[in-house]
Order: sequence, then C-alpha cells, then structure tokens
Amino acid sequence: MSALARLARLVHPVAATGVLVVVAVQVYLISKFIFGDAHALSTHKSMGDLAPPVEFLVFLTAAIGYWRNWRRVGLSAFLLLAGFFQISFAENLGNSPSTHALHGMLVIVVVVIAWQIARDGLRRAMGARPSAA
Repeated sequence: MSALARLARLVHPVAATGVLVVVAVQVYLISKFIFGDAHALSTHKSMGDLAPPVEFLVFLTAAIGYWRNWRRVGLSAFLLLAGFFQISFAENLGNSPSTHALHGMLVIVVVVIAWQIARDGLRRAMGARPSAA
C-alpha cells in the first residue's frame, strides 16, 4: 500500500468526524435561531458552507485509500450525495415549507452515514474488524 493510500485511510474517518461536528454545530445554531437569536441563522448558513468540502474530502479519501473496496467508496459517495440533497432542500428545490422541511430530515441520513464511516475508521485504527453493515 502506498503512503498516499495510508494517509487517505487515516484522514477518512477524521473527515467523517468533521462532518458530524459541522452538523452538530448547525443543529445548535438553528436551535438558537428558533428560540430567538436572529443572528444565529447567518452563522448556521456559514457553517453549512463548510459541509460540502468536508463531505467531498470523505469521498476523496475513500477513493484513494480504499480503491476497489466498493462498499467503503460507495458509502462515502452516498454521504456526498445525501449531503448535496440535504443542502439543496434548504433553498434550491421546491417552493413549499413542506419541501424545505426535508432539509432538516435529511440531516439524519447524513449523520447516520458519517457515523458509520467514523466508527469503522476508529475500529480499524484500534485493530478491530469494521462492521459488516
């Protein structure tokens, strides 16, 4: 295995953890906005701009570090795709509040996928076998 592949395998779960941190901060900020802090919405949106590059890093590190392990690469691609749709439902897709509400619902999908990637990476780092699911 090349040094680049080893580095990618190291960064892969760290980047997935970064997605989880960004999402947690965004949930906190949107909650502040809902409960009366008008300035929190702009910060929430700014944090949202960080998510796509971090999700792309998760995919890129999977493609480099786990090439031909289609489960890992596919899960990382699914994270990138789910994140794209999650962000798109905030403003770009549809005109109704019901459609925009999918922005909040899809965050659950993003969290579950990022958690799976981060957990598997931690298990691998500790020498345990990653989960089959």
